[in-house]
Amino acid sequence: MTVAILAGIVLAFCMYLFCTWFETHITNTYYTSDKAVEKNVGAVYDSLESYIKKYNVEATDRDALTNWLNEQKYTYFFIYNDDTNVFEKGWWGNSNSDNQNDPLANEDAPINNDLSSADIKGDRVTEDTFLTDAKNRIIEFADGRYYVFIDVYKEQHFHEIMVLVTVVLCFLTLLTTLLIYNKRTLNRIITLASEVQQISDGKLDYEIHSFHNDEIGTLSTSVDNMRNSIIQKHQNEKEAWEANTQLITAMSHDIRTPLTSMIGYLDIIEGKKYKSQEELDKYISSCRDKSFQLKDLSDKLFQYFLVFGNQGSDRTLESYDAGILFQQLLAEHCAEAISYEYRVDFQYTIPEEVNVMTDISGLRRLFDNVFSNIMKYGDKREVIRVEASLKGAIIKIVIENYILEQAKKVESTRIGLKTCERICSDLQGAFRYTEDEHLFTVEVTFPIAIETKDDVEARKEREES
Repeated sequence: MTVAILAGIVLAFCMYLFCTWFETHITNTYYTSDKAVEKNVGAVYDSLESYIKKYNVEATDRDALTNWLNEQKYTYFFIYNDDTNVFEKGWWGNSNSDNQNDPLANEDAPINNDLSSADIKGDRVTEDTFLTDAKNRIIEFADGRYYVFIDVYKEQHFHEIMVLVTVVLCFLTLLTTLLIYNKRTLNRIITLASEVQQISDGKLDYEIHSFHNDEIGTLSTSVDNMRNSIIQKHQNEKEAWEANTQLITAMSHDIRTPLTSMIGYLDIIEGKKYKSQEELDKYISSCRDKSFQLKDLSDKLFQYFLVFGNQGSDRTLESYDAGILFQQLLAEHCAEAISYEYRVDFQYTIPEEVNVMTDISGLRRLFDNVFSNIMKYGDKREVIRVEASLKGAIIKIVIENYILEQAKKVESTRIGLKTCERICSDLQGAFRYTEDEHLFTVEVTFPIAIETKDDVEARKEREES
Protein backbone atom coordinates (compact mmCIF):
# COMPACT_ATOMS: atom_id res chain seq x y z
CA MET A 1 0.00 0.00 0.00
CA THR A 2 2.87 2.37 0.81
CA VAL A 3 4.39 1.77 -2.62
CA ALA A 4 1.03 2.50 -4.27
CA ILE A 5 0.69 5.79 -2.36
CA LEU A 6 4.21 6.86 -3.30
CA ALA A 7 3.57 5.91 -6.94
CA GLY A 8 0.33 7.90 -6.87
CA ILE A 9 2.10 10.94 -5.44
CA VAL A 10 4.82 10.72 -8.09
CA LEU A 11 2.25 10.42 -10.89
CA ALA A 12 0.23 13.30 -9.42
CA PHE A 13 3.39 15.44 -9.36
CA CYS A 14 4.05 14.51 -13.00
CA MET A 15 0.48 15.55 -13.82
CA TYR A 16 1.12 18.87 -12.03
CA LEU A 17 4.26 19.44 -14.12
CA PHE A 18 2.34 18.63 -17.30
CA CYS A 19 -0.50 21.02 -16.40
CA THR A 20 2.02 23.76 -15.58
CA TRP A 21 3.75 23.26 -18.91
CA PHE A 22 0.43 23.23 -20.73
CA GLU A 23 -0.72 26.44 -19.01
CA THR A 24 2.57 28.17 -19.83
CA HIS A 25 2.41 27.05 -23.45
CA ILE A 26 -1.20 28.18 -23.95
CA THR A 27 -0.57 31.49 -22.13
CA ASN A 28 2.47 32.30 -24.26
CA THR A 29 0.67 31.31 -27.46
CA TYR A 30 -2.75 32.91 -27.02
CA TYR A 31 -2.31 35.64 -24.39
CA THR A 32 1.15 37.10 -23.86
CA SER A 33 2.78 36.85 -27.30
CA ASP A 34 3.05 40.07 -29.30
CA LYS A 35 0.53 38.83 -31.82
CA ALA A 36 -1.93 37.76 -29.11
CA VAL A 37 -1.54 41.07 -27.20
CA GLU A 38 -2.10 43.07 -30.37
CA LYS A 39 -5.21 41.03 -31.17
CA ASN A 40 -6.74 41.11 -27.65
CA VAL A 41 -5.98 44.80 -26.97
CA GLY A 42 -7.06 45.69 -30.49
CA ALA A 43 -10.44 44.07 -29.92
CA VAL A 44 -10.91 46.21 -26.76
CA TYR A 45 -9.95 49.40 -28.62
CA ASP A 46 -12.44 48.52 -31.37
CA SER A 47 -15.14 48.03 -28.73
CA LEU A 48 -14.22 51.40 -27.10
CA GLU A 49 -14.35 53.31 -30.37
CA SER A 50 -17.69 51.73 -31.29
CA TYR A 51 -19.05 52.59 -27.83
CA ILE A 52 -17.85 56.21 -28.12
CA LYS A 53 -19.46 56.68 -31.54
CA LYS A 54 -22.70 54.98 -30.54
CA TYR A 55 -23.26 56.93 -27.31
CA ASN A 56 -21.20 60.07 -28.11
CA VAL A 57 -19.11 59.54 -24.96
CA GLU A 58 -16.85 62.24 -23.59
CA ALA A 59 -13.53 61.41 -21.87
CA THR A 60 -14.78 63.05 -18.69
CA ASP A 61 -18.03 61.02 -18.59
CA ARG A 62 -16.96 58.63 -15.83
CA ASP A 63 -20.33 56.88 -15.57
CA ALA A 64 -20.49 56.01 -19.27
CA LEU A 65 -16.87 54.83 -19.31
CA THR A 66 -17.46 52.79 -16.16
CA ASN A 67 -20.47 51.05 -17.76
CA TRP A 68 -18.36 50.15 -20.78
CA LEU A 69 -15.49 48.94 -18.60
CA ASN A 70 -17.85 46.65 -16.64
CA GLU A 71 -18.27 44.59 -19.80
CA GLN A 72 -14.51 44.30 -20.38
CA LYS A 73 -13.22 41.63 -18.06
CA TYR A 74 -9.58 41.69 -16.88
CA THR A 75 -8.99 45.09 -18.59
CA TYR A 76 -7.02 48.13 -17.38
CA PHE A 77 -8.16 51.51 -18.83
CA PHE A 78 -6.28 54.83 -18.48
CA ILE A 79 -7.08 58.21 -20.15
CA TYR A 80 -4.93 61.36 -19.92
CA ASN A 81 -4.09 64.47 -21.94
CA ASP A 82 -1.27 66.96 -22.09
CA ASP A 83 -2.23 68.49 -18.76
CA THR A 84 -3.70 65.89 -16.40
CA ASN A 85 -5.00 62.38 -15.73
CA VAL A 86 -8.59 62.15 -16.91
CA PHE A 87 -9.77 58.61 -16.10
CA GLU A 88 -8.19 55.47 -14.65
CA LYS A 89 -9.94 52.27 -13.73
CA GLY A 90 -9.85 48.52 -14.26
CA TRP A 91 -7.79 45.43 -13.45
CA TRP A 92 -4.05 44.80 -13.62
CA GLY A 93 -2.12 41.65 -12.91
CA ASN A 94 0.46 43.05 -10.48
CA SER A 95 -2.14 44.33 -8.00
CA ASN A 96 -2.03 42.81 -4.54
CA SER A 97 -5.57 43.83 -3.68
CA ASP A 98 -7.81 41.12 -2.23
CA ASN A 99 -10.51 42.05 -4.74
CA GLN A 100 -8.30 42.32 -7.80
CA ASN A 101 -10.85 40.39 -9.88
CA ASP A 102 -13.21 43.33 -9.61
CA PRO A 103 -12.63 45.45 -12.75
CA LEU A 104 -13.50 48.63 -10.85
CA ALA A 105 -11.52 47.89 -7.71
CA ASN A 106 -8.46 49.96 -8.68
CA GLU A 107 -10.07 53.25 -9.50
CA ASP A 108 -7.58 55.32 -7.50
CA ALA A 109 -4.58 53.05 -8.05
CA PRO A 110 -1.40 54.42 -9.66
CA ILE A 111 -0.65 54.17 -13.36
CA ASN A 112 0.22 50.66 -14.59
CA ASN A 113 3.92 49.93 -14.90
CA ASP A 114 3.41 48.73 -18.50
CA LEU A 115 2.48 52.26 -19.59
CA SER A 116 5.04 53.08 -22.25
CA SER A 117 4.51 56.84 -22.41
CA ALA A 118 6.45 59.22 -20.21
CA ASP A 119 5.50 59.72 -16.56
CA ILE A 120 2.71 62.26 -16.70
CA LYS A 121 3.61 63.51 -13.24
CA GLY A 122 6.92 64.64 -14.67
CA ASP A 123 7.33 65.96 -18.19
CA ARG A 124 3.97 65.78 -20.00
CA VAL A 125 3.79 64.17 -23.43
CA THR A 126 2.49 65.81 -26.58
CA GLU A 127 1.18 64.37 -29.81
CA ASP A 128 4.63 64.82 -31.28
CA THR A 129 6.36 62.83 -28.49
CA PHE A 130 3.60 60.23 -27.90
CA LEU A 131 4.58 56.74 -29.07
CA THR A 132 1.73 54.74 -30.51
CA ASP A 133 1.80 50.94 -30.12
CA ALA A 134 -0.59 48.04 -29.42
CA LYS A 135 -1.48 49.37 -25.97
CA ASN A 136 -1.02 53.15 -26.40
CA ARG A 137 -3.26 55.05 -28.81
CA ILE A 138 -4.83 58.47 -29.37
CA ILE A 139 -8.62 58.12 -29.29
CA GLU A 140 -11.19 60.65 -30.52
CA PHE A 141 -13.82 61.25 -27.79
CA ALA A 142 -16.88 63.50 -28.08
CA ASP A 143 -14.99 66.30 -26.27
CA GLY A 144 -11.64 65.92 -28.06
CA ARG A 145 -8.58 63.74 -28.64
CA TYR A 146 -7.01 61.97 -25.62
CA TYR A 147 -4.13 59.62 -24.94
CA VAL A 148 -5.38 56.15 -23.98
CA PHE A 149 -3.52 53.19 -22.47
CA ILE A 150 -5.34 49.79 -22.42
CA ASP A 151 -3.97 46.47 -21.21
CA VAL A 152 -5.82 43.13 -21.16
CA TYR A 153 -5.09 40.33 -18.65
CA LYS A 154 -7.28 37.56 -20.01
CA GLU A 155 -4.57 35.01 -19.21
CA GLN A 156 -5.51 35.47 -15.56
CA HIS A 157 -8.90 33.90 -16.21
CA PHE A 158 -7.23 30.98 -17.96
CA HIS A 159 -4.81 30.67 -15.00
CA GLU A 160 -7.68 30.45 -12.55
CA ILE A 161 -9.29 27.72 -14.63
CA MET A 162 -6.01 25.81 -14.90
CA VAL A 163 -5.47 25.96 -11.13
CA LEU A 164 -8.80 24.20 -10.62
CA VAL A 165 -8.12 21.76 -13.48
CA THR A 166 -4.63 20.97 -12.11
CA VAL A 167 -5.95 20.26 -8.63
CA VAL A 168 -8.72 18.03 -10.01
CA LEU A 169 -6.38 16.11 -12.37
CA CYS A 170 -3.73 15.58 -9.69
CA PHE A 171 -6.38 14.30 -7.27
CA LEU A 172 -7.86 12.03 -9.95
CA THR A 173 -4.39 10.70 -10.80
CA LEU A 174 -3.70 9.82 -7.18
CA LEU A 175 -7.18 8.35 -6.75
CA THR A 176 -6.93 6.32 -9.98
CA THR A 177 -3.55 4.91 -8.92
CA LEU A 178 -4.94 3.79 -5.57
CA LEU A 179 -8.08 2.34 -7.18
CA ILE A 180 -6.00 0.36 -9.70
CA TYR A 181 -3.79 -0.94 -6.87
CA ASN A 182 -6.82 -1.86 -4.75
CA LYS A 183 -8.46 -3.54 -7.75
CA ARG A 184 -5.38 -5.65 -8.45
CA THR A 185 -5.01 -6.46 -4.76
CA LEU A 186 -8.66 -7.47 -4.57
CA ASN A 187 -8.27 -9.69 -7.65
CA ARG A 188 -5.22 -11.36 -6.09
CA ILE A 189 -7.13 -11.96 -2.85
CA ILE A 190 -10.05 -13.42 -4.83
CA THR A 191 -7.62 -15.66 -6.76
CA LEU A 192 -5.94 -16.78 -3.53
CA ALA A 193 -9.32 -17.50 -1.93
CA SER A 194 -10.32 -19.54 -4.99
CA GLU A 195 -7.09 -21.55 -4.87
CA VAL A 196 -7.47 -22.16 -1.13
CA GLN A 197 -11.05 -23.31 -1.79
CA GLN A 198 -9.72 -25.81 -4.34
CA ILE A 199 -7.37 -27.20 -1.68
CA SER A 200 -10.13 -27.33 0.94
CA ASP A 201 -12.17 -29.36 -1.56
CA GLY A 202 -9.44 -31.99 -1.52
CA LYS A 203 -7.47 -30.97 -4.61
CA LEU A 204 -4.09 -30.94 -2.91
CA ASP A 205 -2.23 -31.02 -6.24
CA TYR A 206 -3.64 -27.57 -7.09
CA GLU A 207 -0.64 -25.24 -6.82
CA ILE A 208 -0.99 -21.81 -5.24
CA HIS A 209 0.86 -19.16 -7.25
CA SER A 210 2.77 -16.21 -5.83
CA PHE A 211 4.07 -13.52 -8.20
CA HIS A 212 4.77 -10.58 -5.86
CA ASN A 213 7.05 -10.12 -2.89
CA ASP A 214 4.52 -8.45 -0.61
CA GLU A 215 2.15 -9.43 2.20
CA ILE A 216 -0.24 -11.30 -0.10
CA GLY A 217 2.70 -12.99 -1.85
CA THR A 218 4.08 -14.09 1.53
CA LEU A 219 0.64 -15.39 2.51
CA SER A 220 0.37 -17.31 -0.78
CA THR A 221 3.80 -18.85 -0.26
CA SER A 222 2.91 -19.85 3.31
CA VAL A 223 -0.36 -21.46 2.21
CA ASP A 224 1.44 -23.32 -0.58
CA ASN A 225 4.06 -24.54 1.92
CA MET A 226 1.23 -25.73 4.14
CA ARG A 227 -0.27 -27.56 1.14
CA ASN A 228 3.08 -29.25 0.46
CA SER A 229 3.36 -30.20 4.13
CA ILE A 230 -0.09 -31.77 4.03
CA ILE A 231 0.84 -33.69 0.86
CA GLN A 232 4.09 -34.87 2.47
CA LYS A 233 2.27 -35.88 5.63
CA HIS A 234 -0.32 -37.84 3.67
CA GLN A 235 2.45 -39.47 1.65
CA ASN A 236 4.32 -40.44 4.81
CA GLU A 237 1.13 -41.82 6.36
CA LYS A 238 0.42 -43.78 3.20
CA GLU A 239 3.93 -45.22 3.12
CA ALA A 240 3.75 -46.05 6.82
CA TRP A 241 0.35 -47.71 6.33
CA GLU A 242 1.65 -49.77 3.41
CA ALA A 243 4.81 -50.73 5.32
CA ASN A 244 2.82 -51.74 8.39
CA THR A 245 0.36 -53.67 6.22
CA GLN A 246 3.21 -55.57 4.57
CA LEU A 247 4.81 -56.12 7.96
CA ILE A 248 1.61 -57.48 9.49
CA THR A 249 1.07 -59.73 6.49
CA ALA A 250 4.63 -61.08 6.71
CA MET A 251 4.50 -61.41 10.48
CA SER A 252 1.19 -63.26 10.35
CA HIS A 253 2.78 -65.73 7.96
CA ASP A 254 5.87 -66.09 10.15
CA ILE A 255 3.74 -66.61 13.26
CA ARG A 256 1.22 -68.92 11.63
CA THR A 257 3.87 -71.35 10.34
CA PRO A 258 5.46 -72.32 13.70
CA LEU A 259 2.11 -72.06 15.45
CA THR A 260 0.57 -74.58 13.04
CA SER A 261 3.51 -76.90 13.59
CA MET A 262 3.13 -76.58 17.37
CA ILE A 263 -0.57 -77.41 17.19
CA GLY A 264 0.22 -80.49 15.09
CA TYR A 265 2.88 -81.69 17.53
CA LEU A 266 0.62 -81.09 20.54
CA ASP A 267 -2.23 -82.98 18.85
CA ILE A 268 0.12 -85.96 18.38
CA ILE A 269 1.20 -85.77 22.03
CA GLU A 270 -2.37 -85.38 23.29
CA GLY A 271 -3.59 -88.29 21.18
CA LYS A 272 -0.58 -90.36 22.23
CA LYS A 273 0.14 -91.18 18.64
CA TYR A 274 3.89 -91.38 19.21
CA LYS A 275 5.55 -94.79 19.09
CA SER A 276 8.29 -94.37 21.67
CA GLN A 277 9.59 -92.13 24.39
CA GLU A 278 12.26 -90.86 22.06
CA GLU A 279 9.63 -89.79 19.55
CA LEU A 280 7.70 -88.05 22.34
CA ASP A 281 10.85 -86.20 23.43
CA LYS A 282 11.39 -85.16 19.81
CA TYR A 283 7.90 -83.69 19.57
CA ILE A 284 8.34 -81.90 22.88
CA SER A 285 11.70 -80.50 21.75
CA SER A 286 10.14 -79.33 18.46
CA CYS A 287 7.35 -77.58 20.38
CA ARG A 288 9.96 -75.90 22.56
CA ASP A 289 11.90 -74.71 19.51
CA LYS A 290 8.75 -73.33 17.90
CA SER A 291 7.85 -71.59 21.18
CA PHE A 292 11.22 -69.85 21.27
CA GLN A 293 10.78 -68.92 17.62
CA LEU A 294 7.41 -67.35 18.42
CA LYS A 295 8.94 -65.60 21.43
CA ASP A 296 11.70 -64.16 19.22
CA LEU A 297 9.14 -62.89 16.70
CA SER A 298 6.96 -61.38 19.41
CA ASP A 299 9.98 -59.68 21.01
CA LYS A 300 11.00 -58.17 17.69
CA LEU A 301 7.44 -57.08 16.98
CA PHE A 302 7.15 -55.51 20.42
CA GLN A 303 10.46 -53.69 19.95
CA TYR A 304 9.39 -52.50 16.51
CA PHE A 305 6.18 -50.94 17.80
CA LEU A 306 8.01 -49.59 20.84
CA VAL A 307 10.42 -47.70 18.60
CA PHE A 308 7.98 -46.61 15.88
CA GLY A 309 5.17 -45.87 18.34
CA ASN A 310 7.21 -43.10 20.00
CA GLN A 311 7.44 -40.87 16.94
CA GLY A 312 6.03 -37.90 18.77
CA SER A 313 8.28 -38.21 21.81
CA ASP A 314 11.73 -36.62 21.72
CA ARG A 315 14.70 -38.50 23.06
CA THR A 316 16.90 -36.68 25.52
CA LEU A 317 20.38 -36.77 23.99
CA GLU A 318 23.35 -36.23 26.26
CA SER A 319 27.05 -35.75 25.60
CA TYR A 320 29.31 -38.76 26.18
CA ASP A 321 32.95 -39.58 25.55
CA ALA A 322 32.67 -41.59 22.34
CA GLY A 323 36.07 -43.28 22.79
CA ILE A 324 34.99 -44.83 26.10
CA LEU A 325 31.31 -45.42 25.36
CA PHE A 326 31.58 -47.30 22.05
CA GLN A 327 34.56 -49.33 23.25
CA GLN A 328 32.56 -50.55 26.24
CA LEU A 329 29.41 -51.43 24.24
CA LEU A 330 31.22 -53.14 21.37
CA ALA A 331 33.62 -55.01 23.68
CA GLU A 332 30.68 -56.45 25.63
CA HIS A 333 28.99 -57.80 22.49
CA CYS A 334 32.24 -59.09 21.03
CA ALA A 335 32.95 -60.94 24.27
CA GLU A 336 29.45 -62.45 24.15
CA ALA A 337 29.97 -63.56 20.55
CA ILE A 338 33.30 -65.18 21.54
CA SER A 339 31.54 -67.02 24.37
CA TYR A 340 29.27 -68.56 21.72
CA GLU A 341 32.37 -69.81 19.86
CA TYR A 342 32.44 -67.08 17.21
CA ARG A 343 35.78 -65.67 16.10
CA VAL A 344 35.92 -61.86 16.26
CA ASP A 345 38.39 -59.43 14.69
CA PHE A 346 37.90 -56.27 16.78
CA GLN A 347 39.70 -53.12 15.56
CA TYR A 348 39.07 -49.97 17.62
CA THR A 349 40.74 -46.60 16.90
CA ILE A 350 38.26 -44.03 18.26
CA PRO A 351 40.28 -41.74 20.56
CA GLU A 352 39.08 -40.52 23.92
CA GLU A 353 37.97 -36.91 24.48
CA VAL A 354 35.83 -37.17 21.33
CA ASN A 355 32.23 -36.53 22.27
CA VAL A 356 28.95 -37.71 20.81
CA MET A 357 25.36 -36.70 21.58
CA THR A 358 23.37 -39.90 22.14
CA ASP A 359 21.03 -41.89 24.36
CA ILE A 360 22.63 -44.94 25.99
CA SER A 361 19.45 -47.04 26.16
CA GLY A 362 18.77 -46.51 22.45
CA LEU A 363 22.38 -47.24 21.59
CA ARG A 364 22.29 -50.52 23.59
CA ARG A 365 19.09 -51.56 21.82
CA LEU A 366 20.73 -50.83 18.46
CA PHE A 367 23.77 -53.07 19.03
CA ASP A 368 21.63 -55.72 20.71
CA ASN A 369 19.64 -56.07 17.48
CA VAL A 370 22.76 -56.12 15.29
CA PHE A 371 24.60 -58.77 17.29
CA SER A 372 21.38 -60.75 17.82
CA ASN A 373 21.14 -61.17 14.03
CA ILE A 374 24.81 -62.22 13.95
CA MET A 375 24.21 -64.89 16.59
CA LYS A 376 21.15 -66.14 14.76
CA TYR A 377 22.31 -66.15 11.15
CA GLY A 378 26.14 -65.88 11.36
CA ASP A 379 28.48 -68.64 10.20
CA LYS A 380 30.78 -69.69 13.04
CA ARG A 381 33.34 -70.93 10.56
CA GLU A 382 34.06 -67.37 9.43
CA VAL A 383 35.44 -64.38 11.34
CA ILE A 384 33.19 -61.52 12.47
CA ARG A 385 34.94 -58.24 11.70
CA VAL A 386 34.15 -55.26 13.95
CA GLU A 387 35.88 -51.95 13.10
CA ALA A 388 35.31 -48.63 14.89
CA SER A 389 37.15 -45.50 13.74
CA LEU A 390 36.95 -41.70 13.50
CA LYS A 391 36.69 -40.33 9.96
CA GLY A 392 36.95 -36.54 10.19
CA ALA A 393 33.90 -35.41 12.18
CA ILE A 394 32.13 -38.80 11.78
CA ILE A 395 32.31 -41.84 14.03
CA LYS A 396 32.08 -44.91 11.78
CA ILE A 397 31.36 -48.47 12.97
CA VAL A 398 31.43 -51.36 10.47
CA ILE A 399 30.35 -54.92 11.36
CA GLU A 400 30.74 -57.77 8.84
CA ASN A 401 29.81 -61.43 9.15
CA TYR A 402 29.20 -64.36 6.84
CA ILE A 403 25.70 -65.80 6.59
CA LEU A 404 24.80 -69.45 7.11
CA GLU A 405 23.67 -71.20 3.95
CA GLN A 406 20.41 -72.38 5.51
CA ALA A 407 19.69 -68.88 6.83
CA LYS A 408 19.41 -67.62 3.25
CA LYS A 409 16.40 -69.88 2.71
CA VAL A 410 14.49 -68.40 5.64
CA GLU A 411 12.02 -65.67 4.68
CA SER A 412 12.52 -62.65 6.91
CA THR A 413 10.48 -59.47 7.48
CA ARG A 414 13.72 -57.61 8.37
CA ILE A 415 11.84 -56.06 11.25
CA GLY A 416 15.04 -55.91 13.30
CA LEU A 417 16.85 -53.92 10.60
CA LYS A 418 13.93 -51.49 10.29
CA THR A 419 14.07 -51.00 14.04
CA CYS A 420 17.80 -50.27 13.86
CA GLU A 421 17.26 -47.70 11.11
CA ARG A 422 14.68 -45.90 13.20
CA ILE A 423 16.82 -45.96 16.36
CA CYS A 424 19.79 -44.49 14.46
CA SER A 425 17.58 -41.80 12.97
CA ASP A 426 16.32 -40.84 16.45
CA LEU A 427 19.94 -40.65 17.66
CA GLN A 428 20.87 -38.30 14.76
CA GLY A 429 22.94 -41.03 13.15
CA ALA A 430 22.66 -43.19 10.04
CA PHE A 431 22.23 -46.95 9.59
CA ARG A 432 23.04 -48.76 6.33
CA TYR A 433 23.37 -52.43 5.50
CA THR A 434 24.35 -54.42 2.44
CA GLU A 435 24.03 -58.12 1.68
CA ASP A 436 25.69 -60.01 -1.13
CA GLU A 437 25.82 -63.76 -1.75
CA HIS A 438 27.56 -64.64 1.52
CA LEU A 439 28.59 -61.43 3.32
CA PHE A 440 26.32 -59.23 5.42
CA THR A 441 27.68 -55.73 6.30
CA VAL A 442 26.28 -53.14 8.69
CA GLU A 443 27.57 -49.56 8.77
CA VAL A 444 26.60 -47.18 11.60
CA THR A 445 27.70 -43.53 11.66
CA PHE A 446 27.30 -40.74 14.22
CA PRO A 447 28.46 -37.09 14.06
CA ILE A 448 30.77 -35.92 16.81
CA ALA A 449 29.49 -33.19 19.13
CA ILE A 450 31.03 -29.87 20.13
CA GLU A 451 30.68 -29.64 23.87
CA THR A 452 29.69 -26.52 25.75
CA LYS A 453 30.78 -25.81 29.32
CA ASP A 454 27.46 -27.13 30.62
CA ASP A 455 27.91 -30.37 28.66
CA VAL A 456 31.41 -30.84 30.10
CA GLU A 457 30.22 -30.32 33.66
CA ALA A 458 27.26 -32.70 33.16
CA ARG A 459 29.54 -35.40 31.70
CA LYS A 460 32.01 -35.09 34.58
CA GLU A 461 29.18 -35.47 37.09
CA ARG A 462 28.02 -38.67 35.35
CA GLU A 463 31.57 -40.09 35.31
CA GLU A 464 32.08 -39.29 39.01
CA SER A 465 28.78 -40.90 39.96
